[in-house]
Amino acid sequence: MNMSKRQVIQNEYHPLTVMAHDIKSPLTAIVDLLYVIEKGYVTDIDKSKELVSRARTKALELVKMVDDILDYTLLAHKDNVKQSRLDLTEIVVSSMSTLSVLASQKGVTIAPLEAKKCPCYILGNRVFLLRAFHNLIMNAIKYNKEGGVIYISIIPLKEERQIKIIIKDTGIGIDEDDLKRVFDIFHRGKRARKNIDGSLGLGLSLVRQIINGHDGTIDIESKSDYGTTITLVLPLIGGENE
Repeated sequence: MNMSKRQVIQNEYHPLTVMAHDIKSPLTAIVDLLYVIEKGYVTDIDKSKELVSRARTKALELVKMVDDILDYTLLAHKDNVKQSRLDLTEIVVSSMSTLSVLASQKGVTIAPLEAKKCPCYILGNRVFLLRAFHNLIMNAIKYNKEGGVIYISIIPLKEERQIKIIIKDTGIGIDEDDLKRVFDIFHRGKRARKNIDGSLGLGLSLVRQIINGHDGTIDIESKSDYGTTITLVLPLIGGENE
């Protein structure tokens, strides 16, 4: 029985099909580059080094993809993720510092953190929370405009025993149709597909899973060409500042 046109389209965009295609692309590039070197088609040493460098870049893309898949799988089993008492402000500042050079290279400014000068303690996993904020700030850089700004604020909601983190950028924004699916696994919007860099489209899906795994919430507001605002809320625990 022949598949209908609708079925073909559905299969073409099935999450596993998309993932397989995205993994196959850099893998094929690596094989092709190594084949050229192996057969001796390039004799110039500098050109050979260039091909090796390109193959290494593609290999690193694959490593990033596999890391995303492993993290997503691990987070599906929340009980296996060790948690400890953490200062959330320190984690956010660390992520901002790590990405400040990249932001500068992209012509984007990360504004000084807006937060009270007191530790805000949560129960969490440092590695995964750093990963979450890294992904969010990286997106704010990647999809910003030249001369754009990223604003990050931390607001303790002590009466509710919660902490709110807001990450706002002045970038290209997200189309309305894509906004509905932005947290779907393996989903990449139209604009994101133009900036493929070894991503499987797990970034925001992984962030949501990390935040949900810390009993928090994540919301996103965006308008095409007017930037994106992401709001996170996490539960506070007792700390030295109380």
